[in-house]
Amino acid sequence: MQRAIGRVALFLQRPSNLFISAGILSGGIICIKSAPHIFSGLLFTQLYQSHNRQGAPCQLVSSQKREFRDVCQDLCIKPKGYDVFVISQFGIMWRGLPWFSSGVKFGIPEILQDNPDVSTERFPEPIKSKLNSEEGQKLKKALSFSQNARKFALAKELSLIQKNFPMYSIVLAPCFITANFCLVALLQITNLVALPNYILLILLTIPLYCVYQFAMSIITEKTDLKCDEKLIELGAAYRQGGVEYYEKRLEKNIALRKLLGKKGEKLFTYYGNEKPAGFFGLRSFGAPITQKLNRMQKSLNDQ
Repeated sequence: MQRAIGRVALFLQRPSNLFISAGILSGGIICIKSAPHIFSGLLFTQLYQSHNRQGAPCQLVSSQKREFRDVCQDLCIKPKGYDVFVISQFGIMWRGLPWFSSGVKFGIPEILQDNPDVSTERFPEPIKSKLNSEEGQKLKKALSFSQNARKFALAKELSLIQKNFPMYSIVLAPCFITANFCLVALLQITNLVALPNYILLILLTIPLYCVYQFAMSIITEKTDLKCDEKLIELGAAYRQGGVEYYEKRLEKNIALRKLLGKKGEKLFTYYGNEKPAGFFGLRSFGAPITQKLNRMQKSLNDQ
């Protein structure tokens, strides 16, 4: 092990080898991050597709097909590149991009329909045993959406796909890796720091990783809000659906926070927003739900 580390340290001492390493690592990161989207048909559907008690894949109901088709029409999207199927999760999930050869695998939750099944069989412990409590009833109520809210949820995810959202991470991560190696090479050439290159790489990786997480959070939040602005322009039905959708998400998160105890407190704030994750909590899942709800309510009142 020590001999291998010594060989790596010796290899990284030459500036030319730093650039070679940067190219290899950047290419590897691009492959790793793009693989789930390029080869989404291999595993994604098999992992998340919902099945009935006989083991057969669940089929989309007529209302789900109609709502997906209507939303695509409202957003001027051709549904040809989308493989839509039913998933057992509570939120919409997707992989891929329309211009990839494999297209988009788009999973619609089984509960995203009229009169959804929210029986105890759908919930894991410890939620299952607490469904009859006040918070459990609030959780089940928060999982039932009107047609406008369901169409808004579909439109929000389709808008993210239209903006090629996965490409930000695929492109940005290799840029920071390359910058790390180039900065080390520059420090070695100029003799500004008298440290081995592998030590410099370790020391610079931590701050650059924090900057990457922070940059991705900003991009995620900006893209999130821009998608909402686009949906606001589609009319009053989407604004009403957006208000209900975000209200229900907050209610669901607040209920889960109480049902899950300490784990729920780590995941959600007192008001129902999702807490940032990642290194030092720098990675955001999007703009705060309360902020998005306020924007939707304002747009609805201003119409």
